[in-house]
Amino acid sequence: MKILFLCTAHNSLSQRLYLALSTSHDVTIEYALSDELMISAVVLSRPDLVICPFLTTFVPKEIYDHVLTLIIHPGPPGDAGPSALDWLLMGDDGSIDDETQLLQQLSTDGALAGRSHWGVTALRATQQLDAGPVWAFDHFSINIDQPGMTKSEVYRGPVTVAAIAVTLSAIVRIQDAVIDNHRVAEASKAGAKANRARTHVACSPFLTPQPGYAGFAVSDGLPFQGGKLRHRPLLKATDRDFDPCRHTAQQISRRIRCGDSQPGVMTQVFGRYLYVYGGIIDDGVGELQYAGAVTIAGTKVLATRNEAICIATSDGKGIWITNTRRPKMRRDTALWPKVPATFGLVELGILTADQVQQLHWALPADWSLSSHRTFQEVWVDFNIDDNRNRTAYLHFEFYNGAMSTRRCLHLIDAMDYILSRSTVDHPIRAIVLMGGSYFSNGIALNVIEAAADPSTESFHNICAIDDVVHHLLHVFPSHGIATVAAIRGNAAAGGVALATACDVVIAGSEVVLNPAYRCVGLHGSEYHTLSYSGRCGEKESKAVLRAMTPMSPLQAQAIGLVDYVFPGSGKDLEDRIRYHVAMLLRPGISIRGYWKANVDLLPSALARARTMELCEMSKDFWSARSIRYHTRRYDFVRKVKSSQTPFRFATHRRQADSKVFDEEELDSFDDINYYKQSAQQQNEAALHDQVGVELNSLIDKWSEHETMSRSHRLGSVTLHTDKEMAHVAMPGTERKTETVFSCYYKPVDAPPTPPVSPHTEPEELTPEISL
Repeated sequence: MKILFLCTAHNSLSQRLYLALSTSHDVTIEYALSDELMISAVVLSRPDLVICPFLTTFVPKEIYDHVLTLIIHPGPPGDAGPSALDWLLMGDDGSIDDETQLLQQLSTDGALAGRSHWGVTALRATQQLDAGPVWAFDHFSINIDQPGMTKSEVYRGPVTVAAIAVTLSAIVRIQDAVIDNHRVAEASKAGAKANRARTHVACSPFLTPQPGYAGFAVSDGLPFQGGKLRHRPLLKATDRDFDPCRHTAQQISRRIRCGDSQPGVMTQVFGRYLYVYGGIIDDGVGELQYAGAVTIAGTKVLATRNEAICIATSDGKGIWITNTRRPKMRRDTALWPKVPATFGLVELGILTADQVQQLHWALPADWSLSSHRTFQEVWVDFNIDDNRNRTAYLHFEFYNGAMSTRRCLHLIDAMDYILSRSTVDHPIRAIVLMGGSYFSNGIALNVIEAAADPSTESFHNICAIDDVVHHLLHVFPSHGIATVAAIRGNAAAGGVALATACDVVIAGSEVVLNPAYRCVGLHGSEYHTLSYSGRCGEKESKAVLRAMTPMSPLQAQAIGLVDYVFPGSGKDLEDRIRYHVAMLLRPGISIRGYWKANVDLLPSALARARTMELCEMSKDFWSARSIRYHTRRYDFVRKVKSSQTPFRFATHRRQADSKVFDEEELDSFDDINYYKQSAQQQNEAALHDQVGVELNSLIDKWSEHETMSRSHRLGSVTLHTDKEMAHVAMPGTERKTETVFSCYYKPVDAPPTPPVSPHTEPEELTPEISL
């Protein structure tokens, strides 16, 4: 089938769905930037089916009245509203009809256990939100109080898996319905009439699904198991706010996790409005001396760790807040970066650096996983298999997979500890990088964007992550320790290169890999010029970096970036990884990466590769070419809405004009002289415009003076006090301000269409909170 995706952005769900469908169907993508662009995409692509996997606006009626259009809603049939996942994680179990009464219940005693199951539905787009005929639905079990169960984690994990299942089922059912209708048409008509009937049926936007599709899940054939469903309204910022003196740790954790990662939970617990993230419960704060706590605006701050902050709750526990973000004021031109909590609070003068140090609460020195719930980014699990082989499993759970300079240094400390535990008598045979819900997305762009000098921080960050990779390429091998990357979550840019530097790369079948750096305007480092070329060959590695499109693990395996692909997720996937590592360590099996035979990995060669890569990265940070990185980082961090769909995704537009290319696809994207010339031309044009404005202003003043003189001679004078000088912005000072998640941060005229759970957050002055 010819399928058109309409997306607010090409996110983790739409990427997974694209990879699942593109093997059997012709799929093209259009960002939902306006009704006109969406309609023109339909005209150009002439799809058999339109699918909306991630859309925060309505589909134009002109589309769903002419092409069968499926909405992928992150809720089971009967659920409706723009905040489906938020209500789920807040604890709504469907037992209370009135949302005001429900919020009161959740705020007072929080007694609701929450739902045991949730689901995803593929339904036909209609004028009424989430009320169209259902083509498929599936459900999955969920524990809303499971550690790490944020809205974004639910969306990336079980919601995405279910979305793929329902979409594939819906397509099969649609094709079956088309065939059945063809047979009916052929039985009643003949010849050309039958052909016309076939064409009409295939393109019908009103193809009707069977009634039973809404009642039984595609995975197990059972009705929805999660309780009664409701139509809930938008969950507002004030509905998610919390009071640590009144709410329990569970209540606060639910409220924070239901807003993560967009837009966060707006609260005044630190004396001024801030969005906060994290929501990790700590059961061990009873060990702390409350006398050493710092009180801020009535909130008791108990501890800090790895730039996170722990506050006391009403039930004697603690909540770790990992990140903060300032709300967008009316005077702000764009969203603020999301930064580590202590960094943000110190920057605002809410905490001092001395207080952060005073409150530091260290974890045990053996790097083991804490015995109680707490905030812990890195831990090591030592395992001895049946053949007495010792393996170190290194877990790292960094927020959104971002590896800042400090987090890289933290990871190196853990690696050095592992090295210290390897002795002649008790050697460690392998280290396995386990990652977390994300494996790694490379350097921390939010931290860099918030830095006083983003270029310098970028350089420090890339040098730190290079040090991590150097451990994998040189330090561990020199100690006879094999390296394995276990990619259990999505990976991008430097995170993919981090994995490929290992001897062996294992990936879960459900992850998405984005190896390219060019989307954010970087050449890339992490010794990728060695690992990519060694694994894929020079030609293929360049093609991967130029493609800038997501890859499935099987696609990556086909070109050598990944060695093994195992099905599943969670504990099932981890068990398969551990079993396979034990198999690789059996006597007589060499675990040294095969790709290393193609590459010089002597210290001198490593130094040359690192120097070459850092030279290119320095151009990205400081030369005329740096404009490409700084603008793309700005847009990514501040969620600036795209001005157009990249042609590499919108293939229907490239087919209409074969000479169109994305800027990143051109050789000029790497040419410093191109940027010098562009900057010179922009400056000359701006100077020309400014001179023109000033000349016009002088002419206006001269004309005004002549008018006043003439009036004076005639006995009357008119003063013009409302004339202002025109303002001319120099190149680069004017920025787009509409965000891709505009429905989260400013009022909307109508509720947007899921599948995500959009929020309405006003652009604040004080800030203003919608009540």
